[in-house]
Amino acid sequence: MQKNKQKNLKILITYYGLLQSLHLIALIRAGILMLSGTPSPFPLLPPPDGWEVQTLPFLFGLGGTDVVGIILGILFAYWAVVKGNYQRLTGLVSLTIFITGAIVFGAGTFPSRAWAAHPIAYWSMVVLFIPAPILYILMLKQKDITKAYTTQK
Repeated sequence: MQKNKQKNLKILITYYGLLQSLHLIALIRAGILMLSGTPSPFPLLPPPDGWEVQTLPFLFGLGGTDVVGIILGILFAYWAVVKGNYQRLTGLVSLTIFITGAIVFGAGTFPSRAWAAHPIAYWSMVVLFIPAPILYILMLKQKDITKAYTTQK
């Protein structure tokens, strides 16, 4: 039973590291395109009337905090999966940033009708996000954090 939990945790951590790596690439691309004057690309597809002027600083600020969480998430996954060094606190901090950022992103973009204009793009992000809260809950429920995750080399 314990071995199965460790395997599931390793799979979720690996997924989270890959997701955060792709997230970083998407944010860098979107930031470059938006700063060069190109209309909002994925993952910031605009509502039918475009983004309000005051929305862009909000999105860039959210992207900035995302980058901090992403870097921590990539480090956490690398340390855990590759090095066998499970850093629970780093993972929890990264996941907290990621989950709260997703909630703020949703709360800030859903009312603008961006989700209605681009349902496949926005709802696919939700589907890709689902394993993160599962990982977060599993990590929060751990009792003995020193034996919570080990890698077999």
